[in-house]
Amino acid sequence: MKRKNNTLLSLVLPAVLCTALWGSAAPCVKKGYELFEIAAGDSFSQLVFAGWRFTLAGVLVLLVAACMGHRIRPKRGEYRAIFMISLFQSMLQYVCYYIGLAGTTGTKASVLSGTQTFFALLLAHALLKNDRLTRRKTLGCVLGFAGVLVLGLGGLDGFRLYGDGLILLSAVSAGAGALVSRIYTPGRDPMLLTGWQLALGGTFLGQLGRLGGGALGSVTVAGAALLGYMIVLSAAAFTIWTALLGRFPVGRVSLFGFLIPVFGAVFSALVLGENIMTVRNLLSLLLVSGGIALANSAAASSKS
Repeated sequence: MKRKNNTLLSLVLPAVLCTALWGSAAPCVKKGYELFEIAAGDSFSQLVFAGWRFTLAGVLVLLVAACMGHRIRPKRGEYRAIFMISLFQSMLQYVCYYIGLAGTTGTKASVLSGTQTFFALLLAHALLKNDRLTRRKTLGCVLGFAGVLVLGLGGLDGFRLYGDGLILLSAVSAGAGALVSRIYTPGRDPMLLTGWQLALGGTFLGQLGRLGGGALGSVTVAGAALLGYMIVLSAAAFTIWTALLGRFPVGRVSLFGFLIPVFGAVFSALVLGENIMTVRNLLSLLLVSGGIALANSAAASSKS
């Protein structure tokens, strides 16, 4: 009983908290567009919004790392790792995500973002000799992409290239980012890499937006509070997740990723008033979340 309680407090509850924080991101971004008066077609202002979030989140992660006694000044050999991780996990991913989110619903964005797990598995199978697809991983991918088809992609009703297509591209970049992280993180401090890659990616997004003439339309107390939450969201989730990966096998931690699209759909209903109680939405959530759980459980069993 004591061992179960320790696992609950040290793994289950922190992991669920992380997935809940990440699940709230999509509806919060869409709410942020409303509060900062950013139009759906104003891509450069959307990037300015993203830039503020990730730059400050990176600074916050580095401050937490410093308080924990971590080294926060990169060594010469770490600059390439920081840039490569930031390129896929912040720059390319969030250019597509923030622009695409304006053209789709929070519910669809949450479910589509969950496919990054499957893209990571497929890329790992193609590029890494020691990380091949198994039957369970393959079945997990099939279930996940079936969930995407249920949402209306692949030529079916509801597909929007500008919105849904860009969210899928962001998931591809995130999947590639997971592979890049797996290559560059071993032997290096994950918190240092996370803090600097977020700060670098946020600076890139913000400057790209400003060069295109983007700006926050209106800064209110409500908007500033939401942005503050999103900054803390990113910093806290990455910090806690990194700590979990340092204590538990990767497979056991990543297994909880199936909850992200579930929380995303729930928060989209609560924050944006979206109707998630449709057969298509619920079936898609079940397929994508089940696929993530099955694929990650296969990875966990193979590494245990």
